[in-house]
Amino acid sequence: MKRITLFLLMVLVVGVYAYTQPVIRIVDPWVRAVPPNMKNSALFMTIVNDGDEDDELIGVETDIARMAQIHKTVNENGVMKMVHVDKIEIHGHTKVELKPGGYHIMLMGLKRPLKEGEMLKFTLIFKNSGRIQIEAPVKRK
Repeated sequence: MKRITLFLLMVLVVGVYAYTQPVIRIVDPWVRAVPPNMKNSALFMTIVNDGDEDDELIGVETDIARMAQIHKTVNENGVMKMVHVDKIEIHGHTKVELKPGGYHIMLMGLKRPLKEGEMLKFTLIFKNSGRIQIEAPVKRK
């Protein structure tokens, strides 16, 4: 009887823990196609958190560029400019859209020209969910 009670208690604890964790999904990732002489581009996507707990995108890694940073487009005194941000918060049961004119991943120092239709690999780094690998097509939008 003690074993059954202990087992049920463990299942309950694990179940509650799993239920409260962030559950991150990446929807429609894509990279902006740029002319061959351009050295910068951007990665866009929608990040969905289906879990109860909040999470944060805190970094991005890729081999296609020398640097990948989280950026946000802001209006400062009537001038639109991009600024580096340390993280993007994704609250439980919400989504955050990374899109032109808003949050995006800036790809600086492209190591080679991008070809429309090719798939590029990225590792998204989340505070709670860890590393999530994705592939994103190069598109003209």
